[in-house]
Amino acid sequence: MTYLVAYYSRTGNNRIIGEAIAKALSADIDEILDKKNRTGKLNWLKAGRDSREGKTTEIAVEKNPQNYDTIIIGAPIWAGNPIPPIRTYLKTVNLKGKRIAFFICSQTTGYIEMFPQLIAQTPDSEHIGNFGITQKRFKEEDYSSELEAFVAKIK
Repeated sequence: MTYLVAYYSRTGNNRIIGEAIAKALSADIDEILDKKNRTGKLNWLKAGRDSREGKTTEIAVEKNPQNYDTIIIGAPIWAGNPIPPIRTYLKTVNLKGKRIAFFICSQTTGYIEMFPQLIAQTPDSEHIGNFGITQKRFKEEDYSSELEAFVAKIK
């Protein structure tokens, strides 16, 4: 079984989770780069607007998910919606027939409502699991057993 962890992380939280998942699975890792500047307060507000409006964006990736059996995709939530880089990734890469899992670190438990939306965007894939955590828990609590259970489900 071959694994790819593809993630977008504006603050670094989803990067840390993605790296932990990749290490546990001996997976390749690929950062989804948004070519639009999302740094700073004004761009953060614009990011939320773009997300709320269902926009896509120009992205850059290095790895082709077609070369893997399982793709684990991670990102935050902006304004209660899938973020433009992930929306673009799901629209532009071919995930048909692939085993797919999602992970989200966000300000709120909005990831609970987000997973069905992400699954709906990958209808021709086998969905094998989701992992969600709030930023507060991520920063202040031990979530390792939950992450280990998520990884075990993927294997």
